[in-house]
Amino acid sequence: MLVGCPECKARYRLDESRVRAEGIILHCGKCRAFFRLAGKAPPSPPGPGAGALSLDGTPVTVLVANESPAFCAAVERTLALEPFRVICSHDGRETMDLIEKYLPDVVLLDVALPTMYGFEICEQVRDNPALSPVRTILIASIYDKTRYKRAPQSLYGADDYIEKHHIPDSLAAKIYRLVFGQQAVEADSGEGAEPEDEICGAAAGDGSPADAATREDVREEIRLDEESKTSVRDDPDLAEAHEKARRLARIIVTDIALYNQKKVEEGILAGAFRELFSEEIREGRLLFDRRVPEEVREGTSYLEDAFEEFISRKSIELSAQEGERSANG
Repeated sequence: MLVGCPECKARYRLDESRVRAEGIILHCGKCRAFFRLAGKAPPSPPGPGAGALSLDGTPVTVLVANESPAFCAAVERTLALEPFRVICSHDGRETMDLIEKYLPDVVLLDVALPTMYGFEICEQVRDNPALSPVRTILIASIYDKTRYKRAPQSLYGADDYIEKHHIPDSLAAKIYRLVFGQQAVEADSGEGAEPEDEICGAAAGDGSPADAATREDVREEIRLDEESKTSVRDDPDLAEAHEKARRLARIIVTDIALYNQKKVEEGILAGAFRELFSEEIREGRLLFDRRVPEEVREGTSYLEDAFEEFISRKSIELSAQEGERSANG
């Protein structure tokens, strides 16, 4: 079996027979971190979404939800060496239908999916006990290595989060951690009383020049795809230019929401969203103006419309939640 260190993301091959029922403490030979690998659950009849945990060795099922087929293809390339079954979806409501149909082990969710935001899907998954086996990872929509140097304050019920430029390096390890329960532990936490195994041999291809080159190729594919879908300048097709401007507006709004769930909810409930997010909205406007030429911006209000749609949808959702709490209280 393949094991990913949750700290440095190095991957290793481990004899599955060495994993005891109660789990095992492993010691990464690269970064020296200690982490726990959960023991295997008692055998149970295989079922939908059981993935690599099933008795018959069925691969882990990963649902990749992103509007762009090129992005999904890049993620599939990233995961090609892993024993995963990858399903792709390009629409929010379709993604929700596929989750309910297949019960995938992990869903990689773009926050700016059309028809249904990624974080709306996260909340629905977490609120449905029938979907409790499903793990979700949110993806920020704007490819930018420097703008967002912080983790989200909360994850809308998602189990993890990843920036686009970290996908080639970190996605597989995150999936292993979520599916197999791999978690880092402190070296001095007292866990050292149990036997420890040190893993030093990297998985085949991991860390090799060819593998590093593949990761960089995928990173560049993801960056170019994001730019091609949102950069309106130099696009001779006026109708396509306007569609890209709408998409960029939706992405800017959802990225602001991703990093500030609690603040978003407070602002919408108090009717002060724009005041609370004046700086973020200013940054978003600068990005929008930089990527969208004046001839497309003139006479349109795509960014304003995207904010209005988001505020309206969140206001309805929060009001419904408040009403439900009052009825139950």
